[in-house]
Amino acid sequence: MRKTSVFKCFLFFGICCFGEEPSDRTFIHALHNGAEATMTFCVLDDEGLPVPGANVETGFDDPAPGQSIYNQKTDTNGICVATGNTRGGMWFRITKTNFYRTDGGYYFRSKFRPYVVDGKWQPWNPTNTVILKRIKNPIPMYVKNVQMKIPIENDPIGFDLEKGDWVSPYGGGVKNDLLITFSRIIRDSDDYENTMKVSFSNESDGIQEVMALPVGGISLRLSHKIPQTGYQSHWTQKLQRKLPQGFTFTPEKRDDRNYFFRIRTVLDKDGNIVSALYGKIYGSIDFAGYCAEKGTLIFTYYLNPTPNDRNIEFDPAKNLFGGRDRFAP
Repeated sequence: MRKTSVFKCFLFFGICCFGEEPSDRTFIHALHNGAEATMTFCVLDDEGLPVPGANVETGFDDPAPGQSIYNQKTDTNGICVATGNTRGGMWFRITKTNFYRTDGGYYFRSKFRPYVVDGKWQPWNPTNTVILKRIKNPIPMYVKNVQMKIPIENDPIGFDLEKGDWVSPYGGGVKNDLLITFSRIIRDSDDYENTMKVSFSNESDGIQEVMALPVGGISLRLSHKIPQTGYQSHWTQKLQRKLPQGFTFTPEKRDDRNYFFRIRTVLDKDGNIVSALYGKIYGSIDFAGYCAEKGTLIFTYYLNPTPNDRNIEFDPAKNLFGGRDRFAP
């Protein structure tokens, strides 16, 4: 990863989100020449315990030639303090053997006014708690970024997650792991409704929503293991466009929405699960081509092929679909 490019992305984000800045001389001076900034990092593992000896690499947007980059180790309490001269932002990368790497960035002028006091960015020395998840048991999985035309509308069509394709006669799939029903009402290009429904073939198959923001770096966004309960038998997303209101999504669009799923469930006579496959979806299940001839299904899924194994920690080097794409764990 090019750190300067990452920092420029953070800088662009900060300018766009926070708008015009106060025009006092102290602030303008800091934007051009930098001011001192300090941050305390508290590094914890996924069980909430301190991670001592983690490497904390930080970079400050110093106007001097070359970025100011520092490397430090966390102490026995998982703490380290980084200080540097910056025009308002910094990036960080935290690593340790047997843990997933985590990257991130911070803008000191995002919420606080005045932004600079006595030559120091505010807030002064905030604590940034960062979670490093342990590498436990990465496994081969079927992982695919689906961007496929939806062959038919208004009737359910099966999608085989192990094959990564629509079921016959629309593709090479065999099992109806997901049943996708896509319907549209198009009055004109500014007035239409699109609805996508996801349902399942087997009793106790299902999906459950889980909120977690994407994490920078090579990190595990969700838990190592999938829950055994809490699944719903269907999921629906609706998009409406009508002027002057514009777009309305139900449920609303969120960057932190992900899913767990269970498929191919077999029950005994008492309703207990005998066998099932588990997996996860990073990000939303989405569709595009609202007014195109055919809609497009878009989602990224991970499927553990071992029955009854709820481990969803993926080994990026072992995608069972093969190929050269690299996916997050």
